[in-house]
Amino acid sequence: MRDSLVTDSAESTELRVRLITASILTPVAVLASLAGGWLFLCLVLPVMCIGMLEFYVMEKDTKMQGSSLTGIPTGIAIVLAFLLQLDWLWQLALVLCIVLTMILEFARHPKQVGRALAQVGTTLCGVIYIALPAAFLISLRNLPGDGLIWLFVVYAITWGTDTFGYVFGKVFGKTKLAPLISPNKTVEGAIGGILSAWIPAFCILLFSGALQPILVPMVVLGPFLAISGDLFESALKRFFRVKDSFVAGFNVFPGHGGVLDRIDALVWVATWVFLYLYVIGMI
Repeated sequence: MRDSLVTDSAESTELRVRLITASILTPVAVLASLAGGWLFLCLVLPVMCIGMLEFYVMEKDTKMQGSSLTGIPTGIAIVLAFLLQLDWLWQLALVLCIVLTMILEFARHPKQVGRALAQVGTTLCGVIYIALPAAFLISLRNLPGDGLIWLFVVYAITWGTDTFGYVFGKVFGKTKLAPLISPNKTVEGAIGGILSAWIPAFCILLFSGALQPILVPMVVLGPFLAISGDLFESALKRFFRVKDSFVAGFNVFPGHGGVLDRIDALVWVATWVFLYLYVIGMI
């Protein structure tokens, strides 16, 4: 009985902290998004850098740990390249990332070629996983005309799936969604999150006059990508045997475990929306 009360109290405290954090961060994200430009960049860059640091620290004490010394500057260069629309800059950044990481890791482990190559690969994975989606967000926001609409569609899909998935899971959750990867995720929570993402996303498109039949698959599949992103990050933590992704001193999202725990769905949805719009020729 006492253990049950302690558990309920802990869950209540966690939910309260999550709600307080969300009530502060959501308006900040919305206002920065509305402002756009360099102010939006000032929101995206720190989150991206901490997220990349968490990704590389997660691999600590493994032979495949990526290099934050080369990965994070590469991520910054890529985001700036998308902001300034300089294709040569992000291409050069990727090439330098490969070369410099290879030199750095060979200097550290001169007789372990396989290890150096693995670390180069993991460093690039951090760039692709976190920096590219950040650059896509910047690019979406800077699109003339509909840029802000696409950005808020990304938010609606991500936050709707994540927030209401959590709430529906707590209230109605019984059937485990992926018990080996994330024991707390439930089918009921996923269904509630999907429906709660569709409604605001379609409303944004409808009331902005941007709704077209060709955009329906983008919105319909978006929440599934958000859930996949969440499960992917949980799988990463299990693979590297870490409980939370946050780095000591950089826990900027109390109640959420870390930056990666907060943006795990966002990076997948941002990538999906950007690439979908690009393929259909709307950007």
